[in-house]
Amino acid sequence: MKYRNTLKILVVLGILFSLVNGISEYKNQVLSLGFILLFAVIWITEYYLFKKNEIPKTSNFNIDLGELRVLVDTEKNRLPVRLNSLIVAEGEIPDWIVVAGGAPSGFPISFTSFQVVYDDKTLIIECPFDKALYDKFCGYKLLGIKGKYFNEENYEIMQRAMLESECIVATHEHWDHVGGIAQSPYVGELVKKTLLTTEQVHGHTIKKAEFPQGTFDDYTPLEYDQYHVLAPGMVLIKAPGHSVGSQMIFIHLRDGEEFLFIGDVGWNMINIERLTNHSRMGMLLRYENGEQLGHQIRWLYEYIYDNSEEEIHLITSHDLSQIEDYTRTGLIGDKFEGVCTRNIS
Repeated sequence: MKYRNTLKILVVLGILFSLVNGISEYKNQVLSLGFILLFAVIWITEYYLFKKNEIPKTSNFNIDLGELRVLVDTEKNRLPVRLNSLIVAEGEIPDWIVVAGGAPSGFPISFTSFQVVYDDKTLIIECPFDKALYDKFCGYKLLGIKGKYFNEENYEIMQRAMLESECIVATHEHWDHVGGIAQSPYVGELVKKTLLTTEQVHGHTIKKAEFPQGTFDDYTPLEYDQYHVLAPGMVLIKAPGHSVGSQMIFIHLRDGEEFLFIGDVGWNMINIERLTNHSRMGMLLRYENGEQLGHQIRWLYEYIYDNSEEEIHLITSHDLSQIEDYTRTGLIGDKFEGVCTRNIS
């Protein structure tokens, strides 16, 4: 209601200004009022698209952490032992996309792949794009992502790690999360071990990853209702909002450390810390469901971030500073391990 009151004040001030300055001609009054109304429309539009923060007071999204821990409760020697990260590229994204009310200045972001290490196998989470997709989509400073650099060596390492892994999953179907599969020279081999959900395969935003035609003709996607045990210590959690196929991933390591991959529910931890949703304009550009995102952000804030009884480490896919903090403290590794020298190029 605040913007409506502001509009009324502007109109009254405009009329008073016209009277005080002796503008009695009808056309001048109309012109003056027209400028005021135009300004008001611009202000209201700016508020709605860039500043309005859509976070509910209570959340209808829920993850039963107790049930998750029952699902991952298995023989300790079967649980994953480590979690590693590999930054494939870095860039910058405008504040106003990341958070409602953000400025034109940018947040640093990373495009990171993760390796879950077991005694006898590895799994990969997130597979960022190749150089071609990076060049295509990371050149928009004002309307999207501005690329900083692409690490060819790390991209090659990620490719080899995917080939050696038992399974590959992604938090969602966007080009910066599955593009490394779509653009791989071994796409046919990788797709066989990639577990995408029905929503991810059929989501309209997967098109930008540019999978070869016919890739999914004989593919059987994963279907589940709320939770799916992917491997010992790993559970997929359905969480549409950022995309129709978005999911979170819960990991319980052998040493007791727990992680929750939240994908792009938060572009940055600031979304969770400040209870601030993405801007409406950012949602429109990326076909997001702002209501679902708002409920997820509220739940993550109340039950994980602001809950002193929980020690689950949240992982946002693109928060560069968070990844740097986690690797600096040794919580996760800063490189992939056990990767052979198979040439991908």
